Amino acid sequence: MSKLHQRDRLVDCLKGYACLLVVFGHVIMGVRHAGVSTPLFSEHLETFIWSFHVPLFMFLSGYVYHITGDWKSKGSRLRFTLHKLLNLGVPYFVFAAVYLAINSITPGVNTQGSFRDILFLWRTPQAQYWFLYALLVLFVLYAVLSGAMKNWQITLTLVLAAYISPLFKVSLGSFGTAFSMALAFGLGASLPSLTIDKLSTLSRFLIIAGHVCVAGLVIYLGISELSLISEILMIIGISASIALISLIVKSKLIEGVLLFINRYSFPIYLLHTIFTAGIRIVLIRAGIGNYVIHVIAGMIMGVGMTFIIAWITDKIPVIDFLFYPSKNIRRLKKKEI
Repeated sequence: MSKLHQRDRLVDCLKGYACLLVVFGHVIMGVRHAGVSTPLFSEHLETFIWSFHVPLFMFLSGYVYHITGDWKSKGSRLRFTLHKLLNLGVPYFVFAAVYLAINSITPGVNTQGSFRDILFLWRTPQAQYWFLYALLVLFVLYAVLSGAMKNWQITLTLVLAAYISPLFKVSLGSFGTAFSMALAFGLGASLPSLTIDKLSTLSRFLIIAGHVCVAGLVIYLGISELSLISEILMIIGISASIALISLIVKSKLIEGVLLFINRYSFPIYLLHTIFTAGIRIVLIRAGIGNYVIHVIAGMIMGVGMTFIIAWITDKIPVIDFLFYPSKNIRRLKKKEI
């Protein structure tokens, strides 16, 4: 097996892992906000997960952007930008609109939506869909600025802008989330490789243990949201995730599960909150307030129902276009030929 293939499988497994954490994080947060009695550790676990799991996704996006040739993979900056606008813009507007529409007519949801908010999605991201908005902005910024700077220089510039702008009372507006994720994306875009074969098993365990200890102390002190502290925690969390997955994927069963989750990670990301919220409302109305049941049911619905929908839509290019525009345009063209 080539090093490139090994690296790609590690990235795919990491994406599957990050996807599971995103669903789990939303499940336990939703259960807590719904008023279900939660264990003492639950909120701390929630803070721990949120300190690195979304940045991990952004880091992997930057890494894949770099190893696949940056904007050059599409021949020109304009074609790259249009490609990303299509493939991130269509799912963003469609599923954010669906999310808002469902929330506006469904009583009992934690975040009440409004049909009016759909009109402002172009400037105000909603729910987890802010990630696509921020990712699109970062892709465009890195493509444009690469004409004058290397990826690490772009990263440094964007991170400094995020820190300095408040000092001069300059608002980044809707682009604020993109700038806040520039460090994670830029670290991925600046790394030549994710391979950590040179690190011993013990060293990787120490990285994982160090992450748990540092994060535990930071959360205990209540300083996880402080500037610099949150960035340090994020970097340690990403490093520990790479170390953890590089170890556990030695089990073919675990590797297979993570690769399966990765295969459907985009639909899961887009749809999971609809089903996790739905089952939570059903359980509460049925008088079921057991925390464990809520978490298990939320995970099953968040991953399982999305998989079923993705499996069905994959067979219908016209509908699957909403998830993967470019891929299905090619599929439809082949059918015409």
